[in-house]
Amino acid sequence: MKKLSFFFLAAALGSALSAAAQQAPDLRNQAMDNTRQLAQRIGLDDARTPQVKRATYERLVQENELKQMYGIDPAMLQSKMTVVDKEYAEKLKGILTDAQYQRYVAVTAAAATPPAAPVATAAVVPAAPATVLTPKAPAKKDATPKAKTMPGAPVKKALPKAATASVPQRS
Repeated sequence: MKKLSFFFLAAALGSALSAAAQQAPDLRNQAMDNTRQLAQRIGLDDARTPQVKRATYERLVQENELKQMYGIDPAMLQSKMTVVDKEYAEKLKGILTDAQYQRYVAVTAAAATPPAAPVATAAVVPAAPATVLTPKAPAKKDATPKAKTMPGAPVKKALPKAATASVPQRS
């Protein structure tokens, strides 16, 4: 019995470590992609790219941990993510040049603001007449009360009225 429980514990631990090991390359690839996109938008030079990639990877790891910890509480998750984003911006401020950081701030501000609602220039079409729905009358319920039965008690079936009238009575 002890061997069996040890086996299950080892299997569970192995699967958890395997999931964490598979997750790390995905986050590294995502950090690389995010750094490339950021480099294109802010004019990042090759000397600062590895530092930005490292900071981006650290941010992704923190965000992933927060999603696991606070996934059921969206308000708490949002507040924690805001803190992580501010810390990331502070790290970038120390890594980037002033011009690059200003472009980063502009890019993130543009991404944070929702796009303006499109203006409709279509012609005015008259509305179709509204269909009036009338409620249906409730179905009539049988006025005879139903007898309540106890569980396990024999059930008596009522005979139809026509059947009881035709049964001759003994005197």
